[in-house]
Amino acid sequence: MNKQIKEKMNCIVTVITFREFTLSLIKDLTLSGRYGTAHAYSCAMNRLLGFASNPDLSFESFTPEFLKRYEQYLLSEGRKRNTVSLYMRMLRAICNQAVRLHIANLPAGLFSEVFTGTDTSRKRALTPACISQLREADLSQYPHLEAVRDIFLLSFYLRGIPFVDLIRLRKVDIDNGVLRYRRSKTGCLLTIRVEPCARVILKKYTSGTSDSSYLFPVIKDSGFLGYRQYQKALRGYNTLLGELSLLLGLKVKLTSYVARHSWATAAYHQGIPVSVISESLGHASEKITYTYLASFDNHTLNKANRKVIGLVSRSYPYGKSVTSLLQKCGVLAAT
Repeated sequence: MNKQIKEKMNCIVTVITFREFTLSLIKDLTLSGRYGTAHAYSCAMNRLLGFASNPDLSFESFTPEFLKRYEQYLLSEGRKRNTVSLYMRMLRAICNQAVRLHIANLPAGLFSEVFTGTDTSRKRALTPACISQLREADLSQYPHLEAVRDIFLLSFYLRGIPFVDLIRLRKVDIDNGVLRYRRSKTGCLLTIRVEPCARVILKKYTSGTSDSSYLFPVIKDSGFLGYRQYQKALRGYNTLLGELSLLLGLKVKLTSYVARHSWATAAYHQGIPVSVISESLGHASEKITYTYLASFDNHTLNKANRKVIGLVSRSYPYGKSVTSLLQKCGVLAAT
């Protein structure tokens, strides 16, 4: 916590506003190199202050009703539910820290009336057949899309490694065909055997980067400049993935995270336990993994439902079939 906030904490009559406290958190996060979280806090703060039209908003204004009105405001602006959820989760994290530091006295269940989960209604995973289609597509006339396709496949081959971690890999992270890296989000150490398909891509794109310590020389600076370079690269990557989706007529729009979701879903369909998938992805908990696996398409769910119902609907007590019983009751027309 920075000096100004500490001084205010020692002054009984002075109230620390939401903006002042959040700015102190953003400063600390920036100094510790957590630029992504600092940016998310800043966006959440500015959006809420814009809604409240009060730069001196106090924590006393935070009530379930106030947050519900804010949620409805964001939705009315056309914000997607996952975007609204992100804003709410950032606000919840800020409030939790304010409570922990005795800066605010907020009620339990403050965020219970607003959405803080993940909307998985949109399909975000490619089938193995689509991954094969992507791999075998002739993109020789589109070299920029060929490179993007290869990076996407590499992410899939390396157990769904996120783009942020992929572009930060250094050449020393691979030794004797084994990749070791720490997830930037959780700090979890992952060890991955680099399979031949992944080695082909790595050799293809890293052979001419002898002057860089990175496998993919996207980031050239450290600190905040490096973070900005990552953001720019991610936006460009996702834009080109969108072009690739249209070119190949894929039903699922490709994004940097589709490779990760696709790996998790394919592993689950192969009967790999969720606990193993969770550890493979470097998730902090299995709860996050279940979020990934919740985006099955309706066809898969309907097929599973028919199988389950089929276990109990083949016969009816006393030898009467379900169909004949429904016909007798007038629910179904007789054939």
